[in-house]
Amino acid sequence: MKDVAVVGYCRTGIARAFRGALNQTHGIPLAAHVLKEVVARAGVESGEVEDIVLGCGLPQGATGHNIGRTAALEAGFDVPGVTVNRYCGSGLTAASMIASRIAMGEIACGIAGGVESISLVQMGIAVDGFFYAPLQARMPAVWWTMNETADFVAKKYGISREALDQYVVGSQQRVEAARAAGKFAEEITPFKAVMKVTDKATGQSREQDVTLDHDEGPRADTTIEGLAKLKPVFDGGTTTAGNASQLSDGAGAAVLMDADLAAKRGLPILGLFRGMQLASVAPEEMSIAITPAIRKLMKHHSLNNGDVDLWELHEAYAVTTLYNQAQLETPWETTNVNGGAIALGHPYGMSGIRYLGSTLMELGRRGKNKAVVGVCTAGGMATAAYLERV
Repeated sequence: MKDVAVVGYCRTGIARAFRGALNQTHGIPLAAHVLKEVVARAGVESGEVEDIVLGCGLPQGATGHNIGRTAALEAGFDVPGVTVNRYCGSGLTAASMIASRIAMGEIACGIAGGVESISLVQMGIAVDGFFYAPLQARMPAVWWTMNETADFVAKKYGISREALDQYVVGSQQRVEAARAAGKFAEEITPFKAVMKVTDKATGQSREQDVTLDHDEGPRADTTIEGLAKLKPVFDGGTTTAGNASQLSDGAGAAVLMDADLAAKRGLPILGLFRGMQLASVAPEEMSIAITPAIRKLMKHHSLNNGDVDLWELHEAYAVTTLYNQAQLETPWETTNVNGGAIALGHPYGMSGIRYLGSTLMELGRRGKNKAVVGVCTAGGMATAAYLERV
C-alpha cells in the first residue's frame, strides 16, 4: 500500500447563508474556483489529476447534476468527477475515496473537495418523495432536524444550557485569536461574487460586487450574558442560534498524491492521510457518533490518547463537542485549538475538507506530528480520520 500525501489545500471564506457574500453564487463556479487554486498551490498541472471527488450535503439544484464533474469542466479540467453525500461527513469521505485509490496504486494524484450553497438549495429542497412513511413510522428521528437531535443528546446526557454557552464563549475567543494571527488567511483564496443586499426597512433589494476574503461568521464580542438572552429553538430545549453551528456557504479542496512521487518532485507535503473509519448510532443521537468512530480509528491504527498532538471534534453544536471531548478525554489545550463551526460556520460538504487542511497546517505550525479529526453526520453517523505529518 502506498502512503498518501496532501500536497495542497485551500478554501473560500465561509459566508453566512442567505445574507452573506455568496447568497447568489451557484455551486459550480464556487467549486471550480477552489479546484483551480488548489492545483496552483500544490504545484501540479490539472492534467496530472486523475479523479475528483466533491462532497456535498445537499446535492441538488445549484449543487446538483454531479457537481464533481461540472465543477471540473468549469475549471477547465478534463478530469472525471463524482459527487458524494454523507452530509457533514462528505468532505472527509471524499478525501478517503481519493486516498484509497492512490493507496491501491490505481491513480497517482486526485482532488478531494467539498462545496455547499445553503443559500440557494436548502430552502428550496425537493420534498416530493422526501419522506418514506414505513421507515418514518418505525424510526421518526431519521427525519428529525439536527436541532432536535442536539436537544435530545443534551437532555439525555445532562449537559446544561449554561455549559453549552460557556463553551461557545471560549470557542469564539479561539477563533478570534486564530484570525488575528493570520491562520485562516493562509487557507483562504479570495472569491469575487455578486451579492444580493436587501434593505430591512424597505424590503428592496440590489446587487453588490463583493470579494469574499475572510470568514463572515465569527463574533469576537460574544459573551455569556448575551448568549443567555437567546431563546431556545424549541420550548424547554437548550439549543439556540448561539450554541449551534451557523448555516453557511463555501467550498474547499485538497490535492492528494502518492507520497513517494510528491517527495521526488519536491512538492509541499502538508502531511499524510493515514485513513478513515466510520461509526453509526441511533439517528436521534447523531452528536455522539464521533466517539465510537474515533475509538475505532485509534484501535485500527494502534493509537493511544498520548500519541495524538491535535484533536478536531466537529462543532455541529456545543453539545457535540462537549459530549465527545468528555467521553474521549481529549485535553482541551489540544482540542479544537482554533475554534470551530459555531463561530466559523458549517457548509456541510466543505467542512471535512477544512478540518483536513487546517489541521495539517496547524500541525506544521506547532512542529507536531499526529492528529485525529471526528465529524458527526445527519442520520446518526460519524467519520474519523487520522492525519500525520512526517
